[in-house]
Amino acid sequence: MLKKYATVGIWVVNDPYNLMIHEKSVKPYDFVISQDASCVSFYNQKNKPCIHLPLAVNPKKYHPMKVPEKYQYDISFIGNAWPERIPIIDNLAPFLLKKKFIIIGKNWNKLKSYKKMQPYIIDTLIPPREVAKYYNGSKIILNIHRGHNDVKMNHKKLPAFTPNNRTFDIAACSAFQLCDCRQGLDHLYKINDEVVCYNSLEDLKSKINEYLKNEKERERISNNALRRTLTDHTYEKRLQYLLHCFSKGQHLKK
Repeated sequence: MLKKYATVGIWVVNDPYNLMIHEKSVKPYDFVISQDASCVSFYNQKNKPCIHLPLAVNPKKYHPMKVPEKYQYDISFIGNAWPERIPIIDNLAPFLLKKKFIIIGKNWNKLKSYKKMQPYIIDTLIPPREVAKYYNGSKIILNIHRGHNDVKMNHKKLPAFTPNNRTFDIAACSAFQLCDCRQGLDHLYKINDEVVCYNSLEDLKSKINEYLKNEKERERISNNALRRTLTDHTYEKRLQYLLHCFSKGQHLKK
């Protein structure tokens, strides 16, 4: 008589950056949940049915709030100094030094412009409750994604399609973000109506200047982003979608 067993899956949340690690870690499992759309076919080819489930937000941690002056900036960026972010900030440095800005994260001492930028960098990790305060206090939050193979663990050189969790966290604070143009972003938000993208450094600087002057447009876009996020992009919504996939047997189909 055959023994019955439970179908067990694993949710990997750092694709494709750590693909080499995930390729090994998924082996004991029946199916995979990946936060990045680009990796679904990779796991399917490994005989692992895969569901694409983007990251989302916990609105109990990230939500609109009034914050003291110490959290209020023209521009903020919160994140570590991954390799492809460093030259972007270095190139932006002369522009940023003319603004009221803050950068928070680890390893920004790798910047060529670090001596000039150091007074405006907090070299540490901060908890979500503090991150949310900076999001609420900043006129513009930069959302610069990592490079798809920045730590050389993406041996298949798969692209990164799906936006990071920061995209949803910022939006849930009803904050205005400028985001690099990741391919899957327009599947989740309306571009220029709920989130604004840039496609070059010059475009980014131009849009920073444009939106710093236009508070009403910032508020219109950020309010739209908040509504979309609470409607479609909470972890409760993700769980509902996942249960729907299970009910349809999608975790068993390649």
